[in-house]
Amino acid sequence: MNEMLQVTVHVRDTGNPDEPVSKDKATSLGNWLGIWRATAESFEWPAVENAIDRLETRLKKGARYRDLEYGLRAINDGVHDGLKFQLVYRYPNDRASVLSRWKSDWADVIERFPEAAEDMRAGTDLWALGHYTASVFHMMRVLEHGLGALSAELGVSYTIQNWQNIIEQIEAAIRLSQKTLPKSETRNARLQFLSEVAKEFTYFKDGWRNYVSHNKGTYTDAQARSVMEHVRQFMTSLAINLPVTSSSPASAETPRVDAGLSE
Repeated sequence: MNEMLQVTVHVRDTGNPDEPVSKDKATSLGNWLGIWRATAESFEWPAVENAIDRLETRLKKGARYRDLEYGLRAINDGVHDGLKFQLVYRYPNDRASVLSRWKSDWADVIERFPEAAEDMRAGTDLWALGHYTASVFHMMRVLEHGLGALSAELGVSYTIQNWQNIIEQIEAAIRLSQKTLPKSETRNARLQFLSEVAKEFTYFKDGWRNYVSHNKGTYTDAQARSVMEHVRQFMTSLAINLPVTSSSPASAETPRVDAGLSE
């Protein structure tokens, strides 16, 4: 862009718009035009692309500074006209910071549940955009992968389309393990961890999931941020401490629990 501005300044300083443009200057300008072409394609500005085409043609044939000034003015006008009808969103800095580091924040969860990565990204992005209820919805979808892994760990079927039934079966499996498994510190620690995880899923279900899945309420900025952070911390703990015993609920072997129709 600086190169293009210098061209206009040069024309005004010399007062000679018919002065030929050197090959080096034309090459340098051609590189800048390539950058602007990519921008025009990204923003869908056909008028700018056409103006660039015409100017590149003039440069190849041997342009004068008069041609460049006209060509640059056409590009500039095309950009200004295009921006009038372009919807562009700028993320506030604090939200952009959270969104830009989503992969590192969710790294352990992504490694353990890669199929849930898109919902982690979408939930974070939607919060940053101000779509708070949609963000919570995607966070609940992330939790489904954890619920499927917990079910697999305890040998509970994950084909039932109802969180409440699944959680009840998980709790029953934990109680059975308490009665049948040989007592040991390892066994006690494992069952305590699984019991706490099951309680957390009940909390998620009653506190958030039923509301967002059944159109019973909407969420504010602070609420959605709290949900996102709570889910991230919980799923990180689950990813680190829960053994990998089977495929995730999003895989072909295990049907995914429906996120929008069950309690």
